Amino acid sequence: MDLACLCSALLLSSTSLAAATDLPPNGTAAPTAPAPDPADGDAKNTQPAKALRTRIQWRNGSPVLVSPDGGTTLRPLGQLIVDVASTSGARDPLRNRRDSDVRAAHLGFAGTVANRFVYQVETEFAGGATDILWAYVGWRGKIAGVGADVLAGNLQNDRSVEGSSGGEALPFAEPNFVASAIAPDRGGFGFGAQARLIGATWHASFAVTGNDLDARHPQTDSRILLARAHWNPIKRAGTILHLGAWTFDEKFTGGTRTLGANTNVAYGLNVRTVLPSPPLTGSTGDRGAGLEAGGVIGPVWMMGEAGRRSIDLPQADARTTAKSLSAGWFVTGEAPPYAAATGGFGRPIVQRSVFQGGSGQVELTARYEDIQFHMPGFRNTGTSVTGGLNWYLSSQMRVMANATAWRMAPDRQMTGTGPRTDHGTTFVLRTQIVF
Repeated sequence: MDLACLCSALLLSSTSLAAATDLPPNGTAAPTAPAPDPADGDAKNTQPAKALRTRIQWRNGSPVLVSPDGGTTLRPLGQLIVDVASTSGARDPLRNRRDSDVRAAHLGFAGTVANRFVYQVETEFAGGATDILWAYVGWRGKIAGVGADVLAGNLQNDRSVEGSSGGEALPFAEPNFVASAIAPDRGGFGFGAQARLIGATWHASFAVTGNDLDARHPQTDSRILLARAHWNPIKRAGTILHLGAWTFDEKFTGGTRTLGANTNVAYGLNVRTVLPSPPLTGSTGDRGAGLEAGGVIGPVWMMGEAGRRSIDLPQADARTTAKSLSAGWFVTGEAPPYAAATGGFGRPIVQRSVFQGGSGQVELTARYEDIQFHMPGFRNTGTSVTGGLNWYLSSQMRVMANATAWRMAPDRQMTGTGPRTDHGTTFVLRTQIVF
């Protein structure tokens, strides 16, 4: 049972692994069928043995196909996120617009084999395109008495608190600037291998990956080294302190790339609120690092993140720095779904959903973040302040509302004779179903 608890908590940093192990964010194991006791063999002489059969179990509201011994499972995965947004108050009238779209539609499956191996395949349908996100197999167990997993395939970065959490588990409609801007050029997924160790109050991971399976740079590959660790110096009932750090190094092979350092300061579907950078030609690679600090006290959580990315250019490096401070309060009294095993966010388990006569769970959120981009003779800055409400109707359904006051100051070279600074307010309403 200790193994199941350690490994299930280990896999909570993303939706994929949480789904594969079917465990709640606090790392406690879901009930499994007990193994047959050899001592019961004599009972066969007095009564017929009950045959074990493959069965379907409902875990956290989702069906799971379970083998007779409980060690092999298969679970369908699905996700649908629909957004409606409106931006107003900007000096540039083109930024004042309404947007609506399916932000994410996922289908896939995940599970375990013989209680030692894990697997997952999950595909995203968005923007008229299909992308393979998770596609991996792996082993889980113990190394020198410490919980561990080794995965190979198309994997999500273990990078920053929000960058390593599943999109459907984030407290806000958009990841913070640290997660979105202090990242490798190849994005949040890459094909390669990753190893993780998990102790009682810490975890550490190391990955070597390249382009993802749907790489948009067919002319060049990349080699990325990525490491992250977190520590909970205080971890007891109702109180957790989180400290973490991470770093990555990306090198392009087979040629150079032309990169951008664009960041949306408001909302992803509004292309007019992107803080632009000039084309960064001839890049041979990039590197970045970040720090994390936060914690949980009762129904309240707080998290601060900061990071820096440098892009290697022929003449001079370009640099992006970002920081974020966010907090949340579950007004209905539940503990926040912080995954202490891997230092990320999970989805809450709603004990009494609105469909069972309960009120679900209600969370108030707030976040401040800013970003700066520098290169010789060029400077961009942007800030955002967001207030939000999450209403978890059940463990699978959420309604979210965000209001973001943003400000952007692109360099004069990017605005010409137009206004250099602009500001406005963006409202987002989201509905989400995940299983």
